[in-house]
Amino acid sequence: MGLRDQLYILVLALLLWSGPAHGHSHGGGGDEHGVCGEVEGDPDTYDTNLHIAAAFIVFAASIMGSMLPVMSAYVPWLHSSTTGMEMLSSFGFGVVISTAFVHMIPPAIATLNNHCLGLDYSGIAMVIVLATIYLMQLLETELVIALTKYTSGKSNDTNQRVLESGILSTPPRSPHVGHSHGVIASGPSDEETAMRQKISVLIFEAGVAVHSIIIGVELGVSSGDEFTTILIAICFHQFFEGVAVGSSAVSAFSEMKTLVLSAFGYSLTTPVGVVIGILISSTYSDTSTTALWVKGTFDAIAGGILVYTGIVELVTYHYTTNPEFHKKNFTGRGLNYMCLYLGSAAMAIVGKWA
Repeated sequence: MGLRDQLYILVLALLLWSGPAHGHSHGGGGDEHGVCGEVEGDPDTYDTNLHIAAAFIVFAASIMGSMLPVMSAYVPWLHSSTTGMEMLSSFGFGVVISTAFVHMIPPAIATLNNHCLGLDYSGIAMVIVLATIYLMQLLETELVIALTKYTSGKSNDTNQRVLESGILSTPPRSPHVGHSHGVIASGPSDEETAMRQKISVLIFEAGVAVHSIIIGVELGVSSGDEFTTILIAICFHQFFEGVAVGSSAVSAFSEMKTLVLSAFGYSLTTPVGVVIGILISSTYSDTSTTALWVKGTFDAIAGGILVYTGIVELVTYHYTTNPEFHKKNFTGRGLNYMCLYLGSAAMAIVGKWA
């Protein structure tokens, strides 16, 4: 079972046990001056059928966003436009960064500072974010080193057996490269880069999944005019975030099956949260101690994952240290920058409602 699957199960178990944060909770999990643990749901304005329909609507918005980069990579007339693909990816990178700083970290701070928790230390959310960033760096580095050694060892063993059997002969020397002896293989840097991309995408999607389930639960327990506002905002949120998920998956994986599974996995997370919200909407308080800890902690963890992924994996490796990007003229680089900023701006605007 992978890291993403483990996180899925953990957050689902915690939310089922403790319940959701009721309503739109960017303000910190309920009325700051309300009664702690009070159930605020209004059964008279709650429409179960409408909430079930909302789960399908959100799924549709999510799958459209996440499949857009995938189809762009496989549809000939879209794939032929290299510039268009780059612009789409840059937009997705901006979405990732803005999601962390607008949609995850501020709610985590507000939730963990809620008066119902009674904490004296106001920086606990940022401590969790910082710890997550350090843990991301440690895990990614050590996993890449370990997996690269493992795959390199298997490759060397295979090549040695082939050489001993006399099947493999020394290839001719290429006029374009230096001396070459034995088997020509991709350098460790290429292998490590590919491995790092796969690991970072899986961890990134795990962070997105945690956040998506939480906002799905919030939608599932909302009612009245608040429900309509949150539904519209979440549809935009999931579409833009889906573009980021799809772009990241395309950069790391080449198999169509893997890309489609990635898109569907992401698209199902928020509807799953909506279903959880429907099931517990009449019995749960957004200001219970457990609910505040669960939501605040997981928002902070997801925020830390996306900060690391967005700044280090996406912006740094694709722009700052990428020789191919440096070769572009100023106009080409400027278009990428503009799409990056537009992606962040789009999610920042959506952040007012979801």
